[in-house]
Amino acid sequence: MISPGLMTAQILGEEDVVDRVMAIVGDSIILQTEIQEELQRMAMSDGVTLPDPGPELDQMMSQVLDQIINRTLVLQEAARDTLLQIDESEIEDRVASRIDEVTQQFGGQSALQQALETDGLNLAEYRDLLRTQIRQEQTQQLFLQRSLQNAPTIELSEDDLLESFQAARGQLQQRPKIITFTQVVLKPTPSEIAEQTARAEADSVLGEIRSGEDFGKLAQLHSDDIGSAELGGDLGWFRRGAMVSEFDDAAFSMMDGQVSDIVQTEFGYHIIKIERSRGGEKRGRHILVMPEMTETDIQTTRDTASVVLEQVKNGEPMEILFAQYSDQEAPDTIPVPFDQIDQLPLGYGVISTAMANDVIGPIEYQTPRGDVRLAVVKIEEVREAGAYTFEDLRGQVAAQLQEQRQYARILEELRAKTHIEIRQ
Repeated sequence: MISPGLMTAQILGEEDVVDRVMAIVGDSIILQTEIQEELQRMAMSDGVTLPDPGPELDQMMSQVLDQIINRTLVLQEAARDTLLQIDESEIEDRVASRIDEVTQQFGGQSALQQALETDGLNLAEYRDLLRTQIRQEQTQQLFLQRSLQNAPTIELSEDDLLESFQAARGQLQQRPKIITFTQVVLKPTPSEIAEQTARAEADSVLGEIRSGEDFGKLAQLHSDDIGSAELGGDLGWFRRGAMVSEFDDAAFSMMDGQVSDIVQTEFGYHIIKIERSRGGEKRGRHILVMPEMTETDIQTTRDTASVVLEQVKNGEPMEILFAQYSDQEAPDTIPVPFDQIDQLPLGYGVISTAMANDVIGPIEYQTPRGDVRLAVVKIEEVREAGAYTFEDLRGQVAAQLQEQRQYARILEELRAKTHIEIRQ
């Protein structure tokens, strides 16, 4: 076998490689050196062991060529999509992370540099190779995400799903011990007086903005959004779906420079200012005025949670209680591996000793924002560790196979409309 440090020319069994065209894809050409560089990257970054020159290496090169053709097709199509925005800062972060990983694999930077020199590269050139590769990966990912969103559903048979599961079965790890529970999560709400007071304050601030006062200064003085208040309410760039729906609907209906009326969400009362728009993104500021939550409000919710607890113990169906009482943002059913129980909010640790059908609560905890929640929990199942079954993974297998089939269809359509010529 050939080590990752061997020169690409040696990998191919040639002392002096003369570059040549291996394929033509639309208006692009794929050179032999591109295949060599991909093999070199696979050996260096992915730890792939390359075979000696012969049929096995020829087959690997053919597979790599096919992958490059697919990548070229996608990149050509992505170049026509003016809405795709590449995040250059993310690319640089991923390049730095990849360099760190490879440096550790080789046992230090000097060892990595020696290996690169053996392949005729220096660290800067290798960094450029990674940067190009990662930029292409991000472009492909963004394009395929958009394409898959609009892709028609492909019908999958039971045999398709079973075959896919059986093919992956040998690579699956053991299923961990899992506890599944349903819950009703109660969210304290401010009093009507607190709501009216907050709305009045928001109206007053909006009046100052309409009178010409500086939005950023007013945000620093009045906004209850700790994360953005010190920045004058600056939210940076955001896409639709990043905010709650009421905020999104208002923000994405506004023009640059426009200030909204009062927008009410679950968090309180917002005043939004849109500063810039580009593609599917907005850049804006907001002022959030939150109704004051009192201890009396929280105690009222504690009392309600105790009532819910008794209803569960008396056999009231959890789905009915969830619909009647629960914070709809909280999941109603949660399967959790036992070794991940400590990742749940503080207080849920009591479920680690529970049995099926146990009813627990109310569990009082705080969200990452510091808001109080109370949960009433019913243990549905405690399942011991073991091998994954088809039923365990049916949903995941179906989703993965659906995406694979849709991706294959996208590539098939791109190939059908693009001139491809492979040269031996």
